[in-house]
Amino acid sequence: MRRIWKIFGQPITIILDIILVLVFILEFFIPPSIFGLLYFAPHYALNYPWTFITSLFLDEPNSIFQLLFDGLALFFLGLLFEYNYGSKNLIILFLLAGIFGNIAFLIQYFNNPMIAGLGSSGAISGILGALAILKPKEKIIIFPIIIPIDIIYGAIIWLLFNVIGIFYPFTNLGFSAHIGGTLFGFLYGYLLKRKYSIKKEDDIIIST
Repeated sequence: MRRIWKIFGQPITIILDIILVLVFILEFFIPPSIFGLLYFAPHYALNYPWTFITSLFLDEPNSIFQLLFDGLALFFLGLLFEYNYGSKNLIILFLLAGIFGNIAFLIQYFNNPMIAGLGSSGAISGILGALAILKPKEKIIIFPIIIPIDIIYGAIIWLLFNVIGIFYPFTNLGFSAHIGGTLFGFLYGYLLKRKYSIKKEDDIIIST
């Protein structure tokens, strides 16, 4: 059953986007001592396990472009996934892909106390990975490629981009977190595909 949960008339994807925007605004008022307890620092993460989740809803306070990019990606990919596979699966995928992305980030930087990460891009990478398995022929646009391509190719390009970034970090991105999120998305998409191939799909039910 693909149940769509709505809060104030909006699907969960939109609610997640609103939360990202509200948290971004709040970051300007959060004392550094508290902000430091919310982002993900691999070297200290096991002492602050809640940061595996809290960091997913943060963005760099001075980077509106990161918020814009993550928000748009979540909007398009999240709605596509949610209306096909339900709000419950979206929430599970978003959180677990984000956690697995942070685990991958931890593995890479555990011995570096100077590294920290934040952002929802690992979780969103999981949605991309799942859709690549579930709807491989769906067309998407991945910047800077302006021509629509199959989502499976988009996911592969995104994965390769981040693998290259691991060895040649040409910009300040959490490449390992993106890889971890995408790979978990592949797994989640495979499990959902098996589920829906065995069980006849039910009608969409919208809950408010």
